[in-house]
Amino acid sequence: MYRLYHEFAHRYDLHTPPDPSKQDHRFVIDQALRVAPAGCRLLDVGCGTGVFLEKAVAAGIDAHGIDAAPEMVDIARQRLSGERVRVQRMQEISGGETYHVVCALSWTIHYCETVAELDEVVRRCRDVLLPGGVLILQVADDEQMTGAVNVDREPSSKGEPDDTFFIHRIRPLRDPEHRVQADYVYASQEHAELLAEQHELKFAHPTLIGDAMRRAGFDEVRTTSLVPVTPFVIGLKS
Repeated sequence: MYRLYHEFAHRYDLHTPPDPSKQDHRFVIDQALRVAPAGCRLLDVGCGTGVFLEKAVAAGIDAHGIDAAPEMVDIARQRLSGERVRVQRMQEISGGETYHVVCALSWTIHYCETVAELDEVVRRCRDVLLPGGVLILQVADDEQMTGAVNVDREPSSKGEPDDTFFIHRIRPLRDPEHRVQADYVYASQEHAELLAEQHELKFAHPTLIGDAMRRAGFDEVRTTSLVPVTPFVIGLKS
C-alpha cells in the first residue's frame, strides 16, 4: 500500500506530470490501432489517474482501465466515464470481457512479488486477449540504470516557480532477481505536503518478462526500445 498511489493520489498528476510520457502513450496507441484499426478494445492495467486512457479514447479506441488503488480510480473517473475504469488488482484479471490489446505502462508489472505471481498475471492478461491480440508491457531494464538522482520542478497553481519538487532515484540492486529500488521524495510548499518512500520492483529486465510471456503461451515475443531504460516487451497471441 504505497502512499504515493493512495494518500497522495490527488497530487499524482502534479508531481508526475503526463507530458514526459507522451512518446510512450503515442507508441501504444499506434500499436493498438495497428492491431485493430477499427473498433479496437484495450485494457490498461494499472491505469492510474487515466491520463493514457483519455488519450486512447480520443484516438478512437474503446479503452478501459483497472487499478488497485481506489484513490487513483476516483481521479481517472473525473477524466472518463465511470464505466471505463474500475478498481481491480492485476492479479484478479479474469474472463468475461475480451480485448484486442492489454497494456501495462509505468513498470506496473514489476510490482509482482514472485515468479509464480508474474506468470499468473501474464497468463491472465493472455486469457482476456482476442485471437491476434497483443500484450504490451513497459518494463525496466536494470542493466541500463545508472542510479542517478533526478529532480523535477513544477510551479505552484499561481505560477510561482520551483514550488513542487519530485526527487527520484531508481537504483539497480545487481542481483539474480534483477531487483531495483525506487526512492521517491515529493514536496509541495503550496500544499504543505511531504512524502518520502521506497518501492522495491522485481524482475526489472526485459528478458525475464519475455520469458514469462513465453511460459504463458504467447506465440511471438519481441522487445522494442524507445528509451533504453524503459523498453516495451510485446507478446502476440495467435
